[in-house]
Amino acid sequence: MRGFLCLPSLLVADCPTGCPAKCPTPEEIQTDRVKTTFDMSKFWGTYYEIAYHDNTQPRTWPIKADCMRSVKSPHPDDPSKYKDLFSLNFGAGAGANAICDLEFNVTDKKGIFIGHWQTTLRKDLKTVSNTLVDVGMQSNGTYSWSLEFQCNDDPSKGITFAAVNFYHRNPVISAEELKGMETALRGQDLGWVIDVSPGMTMVNQQKCIDHANYPAEDAAPHWCGQSADVVV
Repeated sequence: MRGFLCLPSLLVADCPTGCPAKCPTPEEIQTDRVKTTFDMSKFWGTYYEIAYHDNTQPRTWPIKADCMRSVKSPHPDDPSKYKDLFSLNFGAGAGANAICDLEFNVTDKKGIFIGHWQTTLRKDLKTVSNTLVDVGMQSNGTYSWSLEFQCNDDPSKGITFAAVNFYHRNPVISAEELKGMETALRGQDLGWVIDVSPGMTMVNQQKCIDHANYPAEDAAPHWCGQSADVVV
């Protein structure tokens, strides 16, 4: 879930058909590895979004986002939260970067986070769960990739928002590794998230590699700041 610009295309409910009747609980969709061994200290660092299903991210005209990146770090003032400096690039050539200073609340359950988004665009996302579904392990013990799932529902409308983000330490990965991440997602009965329209969107990271135009990992918010009392 990444707030950016107020585009009419973002107002469409995400799951009119093809979804379960309600959101699964976080515990239902997490792997045993995350439930039992997830370690926040191994989570910190830079991740590049490889693919997503997330209607808060502009994917078509007039603004198509590229180069999405997430820099995760401990909150300097509040251990009950973590910071996520999320950036995206749009426009021709090297493009321009939007940088969002997001924050998540850490719960007492491993890999289960809560976010809040103060916006008139999507009032249904004022509060949303963010669940770490699975992670990949690196030889040094840190995580090489993560799958993050968000979902909101309404008793009378069913699922109103569902999103998944495929994050990796490397901006470009092999088709085989991406397939492995997809297999992990489907293994937790979340294949429907990337099967419902418009499916899974691949992120163009090559644009910012070619133009060396990723923002600094400690860049100030730009076009996408959050107020002091808002977390996403």
